[in-house]
Order: sequence, then C-alpha cells, then structure tokens
Amino acid sequence: MATASSKIYQKISADIISGLIKPGQKLDEKSIASQFGVSRTPIREVFRQLSTAGLVESKPHKGVTVVNFDIEELADMYEALEEFESLCARLSAERMTAVERKQLARLHEESKLCMEQQDLARFAELNDQFHQAIYRGSRNKTLAKTIETLRLRLTPFRQPWLFRERNRIETSYNEHARLTEAIQAGDPVRAFEAMRHHTSNTSLLTIDYLTNKKSG
Repeated sequence: MATASSKIYQKISADIISGLIKPGQKLDEKSIASQFGVSRTPIREVFRQLSTAGLVESKPHKGVTVVNFDIEELADMYEALEEFESLCARLSAERMTAVERKQLARLHEESKLCMEQQDLARFAELNDQFHQAIYRGSRNKTLAKTIETLRLRLTPFRQPWLFRERNRIETSYNEHARLTEAIQAGDPVRAFEAMRHHTSNTSLLTIDYLTNKKSG
C-alpha cells in the first residue's frame, strides 16, 4: 500500500511533468503539508525524492524550486536502461527456472484484464512486477541493482497516468506477450530483441510526450 509521502510524491511529480507546476515555481513545505493534511515530515521526504529525480533543487535560504528537467539527460538514462534490460531478458531466457517462467506468464495473463478494463494503476503495478521477475531471473545481482538505480531515477516518468497519455497500455501488453513467449521458449536472442523493442518504444514515446509538453 502506498504511503502518504509516496502518494504526495506521485501527485506533485505528475503536476511538474505535465506542466501544471512550472519551472521556477517555489514549493512551500508548510502550504503543501496543509494541502494534503499531513505533517511536514513526509513533505521533506517528498522534496528529497523530487530532488533525486532532478525535478527540483533545494538551496539554503531560497527553499525548494522546480527546475526545467533535462530531456537530453533523460534520453541518456533511457538509452542505458534499454541496453541493461535487454541483457537481463537474454540472461533470463537462459537461466529462469520452469517455475519462474510460469510465474512470469501468470503476471502477464493477470495484466490482460487490467488492459481490457483500462485499470492503469493496477496495470502499472503488474508491469513493475513483470520487469522485476525478469531481473531476478537473470541471476545477475549487479545488473539488477544497476537497473533498479536507473528505474528509481526515472520513477516520475513511469507513473500510471503516462500509460494513458502515451496510448501505451495495449501496446505494452502486446510487447510483454512477445517477451514472455521468447523467455518461455528459452530463446535468448528473441528475448533480447523483444525487450529492446519494448524499452525503446516506451522511451521514445515518453521523450516525445515531454518534448511536446515543453514546447506547448
């Protein structure tokens, strides 16, 4: 279950990414705490997460200010993620146990109903679980940890509402189907290419969406 700070973080980061909160705008700890009916403690955690994500900067005596996030840096991170996740998928096709392959297939099947009902929040949860299963299946902790660091940095750009904005839920489901089939078949080459295609599409659509928002 999401904590108070995680819910507030999702809302504020979504408002920044969508342009509702503009670059240069200051975020006041007291007023935000009052808005969400919480103490200042979770707001400080939210500010820390926003800073880690590169969405705000905090300066002594100046407070927390929204920054104009760097799309080129974002594209670099997505490019790295594409390579690491593709390698993870290749290793998983070689190393996953029969039980793990069945679990992956079950996660994918469960996401079908979410796609049909346009349940973005649950689909996003299952999407994360699906990718996590592939990381574990690679049997490479260093690789998995590297991916987790990148995905943590990209958290604001992987929120459920972006599936709708990028028209991604049906496409993502179909891409997961091809990836599941490749891993089930123990085909490392096909798994690598399926993951590369999936991650590349996600990143391109996200970058395109954000670029249009910035220029709009």
